[in-house]
Amino acid sequence: MKSTGTVVVLKDHSASVVRTVGTSTVTVQAGAEAADVLAHLTASDHSQQTRKIVDASGRVVHSGAVKAGDRLVVTAADGLSTYSYRFAVYDPAAPKRDGVYWDQPLYDSTDSSVNAHTPVFPDRRCDVTAPVYAPLVRQATETYAVGNEAGDPAATSSPLVFRSRQVWFYGAAINAAIKDCHKAGGGIVVVPAGLSRNDDGAYYSGAINLLSGVNLHIDSGAVVKFMRNKSNEYYPVVRTSYEGTDMYNFSPLIYALHQHDIAVTGGGMLDGQEDMWNWRPWKKGYWGEPSVENKDPDADYGENGVLNEMNFEDTPVEQRIFTDDGHLPATIPMVKGGKVEQVAPPAGAKAMKSTFRPQFIETNDSSDVLLEGVKIRNTPFWIVHPLNSTNVLIRGLDIYSDKTKDFEVKGWNNDDGVDPESSRNVVMEDNYVTVSDDGAAIKSGRNVNGREHRAPSQDVIIRNSVYNNDGGNSAAISMGSEMSGGIRDVFIEDNVFTGPGLAMALKIKTNSTRGGVVERIYLRNCTLQQATSGLVQLDGNYPETVPFPNADAFDPTIRDIYIDHVNTVPTMTPGKTTFALSSAASRSPVENVYYRNSIFHTSSTLQSGFDKNKNIKNFVVQNVTYLDPATGATTTYNTTPLNLLDQTTAVTETGERVPLKAVSIDHPDVITPAPTRTFTVAGKFDIARHPSFPLDGTARLFLDRSSTPVAVHVQPGGSFVSDPITLDDNQSWYRDRHYVAVNFSEGIDMNTEVYQVAAAASAQ
Repeated sequence: MKSTGTVVVLKDHSASVVRTVGTSTVTVQAGAEAADVLAHLTASDHSQQTRKIVDASGRVVHSGAVKAGDRLVVTAADGLSTYSYRFAVYDPAAPKRDGVYWDQPLYDSTDSSVNAHTPVFPDRRCDVTAPVYAPLVRQATETYAVGNEAGDPAATSSPLVFRSRQVWFYGAAINAAIKDCHKAGGGIVVVPAGLSRNDDGAYYSGAINLLSGVNLHIDSGAVVKFMRNKSNEYYPVVRTSYEGTDMYNFSPLIYALHQHDIAVTGGGMLDGQEDMWNWRPWKKGYWGEPSVENKDPDADYGENGVLNEMNFEDTPVEQRIFTDDGHLPATIPMVKGGKVEQVAPPAGAKAMKSTFRPQFIETNDSSDVLLEGVKIRNTPFWIVHPLNSTNVLIRGLDIYSDKTKDFEVKGWNNDDGVDPESSRNVVMEDNYVTVSDDGAAIKSGRNVNGREHRAPSQDVIIRNSVYNNDGGNSAAISMGSEMSGGIRDVFIEDNVFTGPGLAMALKIKTNSTRGGVVERIYLRNCTLQQATSGLVQLDGNYPETVPFPNADAFDPTIRDIYIDHVNTVPTMTPGKTTFALSSAASRSPVENVYYRNSIFHTSSTLQSGFDKNKNIKNFVVQNVTYLDPATGATTTYNTTPLNLLDQTTAVTETGERVPLKAVSIDHPDVITPAPTRTFTVAGKFDIARHPSFPLDGTARLFLDRSSTPVAVHVQPGGSFVSDPITLDDNQSWYRDRHYVAVNFSEGIDMNTEVYQVAAAASAQ
């Protein structure tokens, strides 16, 4: 049977001609001949493709060297499926950028892995309108809200008004076609345009369950609308998550559990039919509906307080069951022996009524995933959610969700665009995303759930896309806030960030309840057109949704952030600055932030972003220009290292000195016994490159979690001594160490050194 695959990979791993093949680019050696390049490529599924190289005008290149911008055009064995890759040329003699700002080998391996695992499908097509599925198409009653009894949304206690109508329901036919295609060995389930029996031409469906080897293809012009009935009849209970906490809840509208080689493609539309009256009222509990934002752990229905207590208590996931009316389902899906089985809930399990809105598309514990080309509208919750998944390609999606148009324009969010969570090898490219929450949010689980049961999200590429926000005051790209399992190695390049409601291009958000590490985030070659805040926000004290006493015992870690060639436009929102260091714990400062070769249009200054918080370590700025659009005046910023000499000590009242060793990535657990519980900290600044620091600089010392600084007295030669500090072990978070942070700055030259100490009586 012919394959519909158009993915090409390297025949061998020699870099003599072709260096790498990514999801959209083939990188070749400078001077590589066209014939040699073609000889080094093959189909990922070994099918009989045809491949040709064309130049910018579309002329076939038969001979000569491949040039940057040429394209590889691939036609699958079915003769219908085509795709093209852009050529990039690697010249080993060309000047190279400083590798600190970009890990090219890891980028290439991530891109190549996702490309090689992009699923391809046999040319077996199952049309959901075929006669075999006609008996499964039935009339169903869709029940939906049209307003409230008061006729005024501002009357938030006035109950909703519901209506119902008959629609032709295609959900059973779609799922049957998926099962048939899966059992036959895989293929394409086609939802064609123009053949629905409904007056509006749409195919009405409940949850669609993807199975291995199946591509759900929504033809251009076809529309799938999801029933507005908040019922397990249409959205059965499955294993999913809500804001980083695993649970059993309504199925996402399109869902996969423990599947491989799956896809949703086509140029058609998926419409969740969410609006101000449907699904959304659960956000705040308006119009007689229950509220998910209730924080009561003893509530009699499922909401944030209940779910977060289950998280903190590490309740088994199989006992976190939420249904449409609180009934306990007869079975729930579980992965057993490598297969998904429907099994009875565990003994003693209870269910609660749910207020947790389902995601739109979720692949859970799945691999080799392709989401491409479809239009997505009106989502109940997060839109595209690869969860615990590997090798995911999200390409060419048209996502629009603006929850700021209706009543109470602020706070209706939770419509993140694309949220890879605890997933590895993810490429997101050529997408156009408009939302009122974060455009793309990398996550890895919340609190205990993330720390104990989730893998990190890592090896993620976000490129060649537009992230727009019409009014939600959120970020284009965010890390967190559910990041307890860790986030690392995210590459963001060649994107445009825009919209009147866009807060910033990149936001990293965590807190001391989450734990986890966000590290090695690369941002380059992007354009910021508008922002209500600035370019980057680093938030180490993001508000906890449901705080529990004494749970904030973990250090929020943000480190290794690289920004290179990220510019604004002359019409950039006036008066902003690059960084908003809104909060960072002195005991765990943001570490290793590099920013270079960029132009920022503003009348503000770079240092104004650090007015409230300077808890940062190793802040490096190179060739960054602030340009005032009103006057044309420019200021170019470069930092000069500002450090302490390695002679910091704890000094008792009798003069006894104990050397303190600074915490670092290489030595994170250095604990120095303090000579007594009360002591001063003394040392010396390296003023060789900052001779003016004793006069113009600022030095402060912070103990443990106090935000009140301890005075530091600096002498003309750079020596310093603090006022006395006293260690107090009688604190809820205390385990075996205290934190002493010396924070110092002069203009944009700033640094923080952290020392971990234990009182002599408690030192290990």
